[in-house]
Amino acid sequence: MIYVLAYPQFEPSVAERIRRFRTENEPARAKLVLPHVTLVFRLMNINPHEFQEHCEAVASRSSQFEVSFVSEEIAHDPFEQTYKLLLVSSSGSSQLAALHEQLYEGAQRAEQKEDIPYRPHMTVATNPDRTLVERLETSSLGGFPLLGTIRALEVLKLENGSLHHLRTIPFEKSG
Repeated sequence: MIYVLAYPQFEPSVAERIRRFRTENEPARAKLVLPHVTLVFRLMNINPHEFQEHCEAVASRSSQFEVSFVSEEIAHDPFEQTYKLLLVSSSGSSQLAALHEQLYEGAQRAEQKEDIPYRPHMTVATNPDRTLVERLETSSLGGFPLLGTIRALEVLKLENGSLHHLRTIPFEKSG
């Protein structure tokens, strides 16, 4: 399965607080992948080389941007049958949503889940028990807003439970 992620670059102390929180509250995923915003989910029926060329074209029209995470919410993930604690994006969310739409243009549109609205966020905790997620205290993250910068697209492949980095594609336009 192919994914496209954006890794927000945070000030080092913020990045460390997020890393610790995720390690405690979603340890398997924290070992698998850095804090991220998913832009493209689970593509299975595409040509990876052609899709990476498409990602290059999208990145060539994009410039880096600031992103802020300003609140938290709990959401049910029907695919994993878990509850997730999401940090919801405010500034930068329109750019993330635009990237999401542009990346699904073309053959991969058939795999987009149109019935699930895209909401830019970063997942920091996962558990099948909602009450455990509800009890989590996010003050260890240092308070909102959490500010970062998005500078590139990350194309990855999930295979046999491992995430393989295929390509980092920096945004080409100057901000």
